[in-house]
Amino acid sequence: MFGRNLEEKKSFIAKIAGEIFFDKGFKESSLHDISIKGNISKAGIYHYFKAKEDILSYILFQNTEYGIQALEDSLKKSEGQHLPPQESLRELLKTYAAALLKNRKNSLLVLRERHQLSGKSRQTLQDKERALFQLLKNQLRTASNINRAIDVNLVSFHILSSIHWMGYWFDEKGSISKAEAIDQTITIIFNGILNKKT
Repeated sequence: MFGRNLEEKKSFIAKIAGEIFFDKGFKESSLHDISIKGNISKAGIYHYFKAKEDILSYILFQNTEYGIQALEDSLKKSEGQHLPPQESLRELLKTYAAALLKNRKNSLLVLRERHQLSGKSRQTLQDKERALFQLLKNQLRTASNINRAIDVNLVSFHILSSIHWMGYWFDEKGSISKAEAIDQTITIIFNGILNKKT
């Protein structure tokens, strides 16, 4: 039915729940829905999660940790290749965008359902998101040709929002590929949309 160890079992339940939360919305979903779709008893679910919010927390935490890991791996790779700061930043953004689009449903759940978390779960998610934000901000500071008149926090928020919201509008069957969408988004982030004066 599902995995052998604790994490595999939790991941299985979270995967089923994530699909239901995505399709129906968190509030409209029930443990009964998860039980039916996953072919697991409610008691089985309660063995791994105390409540529906705990499942959502698990999904959102895992998704954010996945994003942080993708950024850290990208920075290590750029460092190993001795890339200049601007190129390292470009690779970082490409990696993060690709990671979010690969796990699109969970990434959209973060945007749509994060407000459902309360107390310690909300604080934990915010702490993880701050860590991700700090990684990006630190990399932005290393790029020598960034416009220093623009606040680095503002730039970081714009970059993250552009990448996250791409998950809403990007259409796999549309006129551009995923790689092209990522490349064009990064070009806009770096250069804006206006032609430079000659």
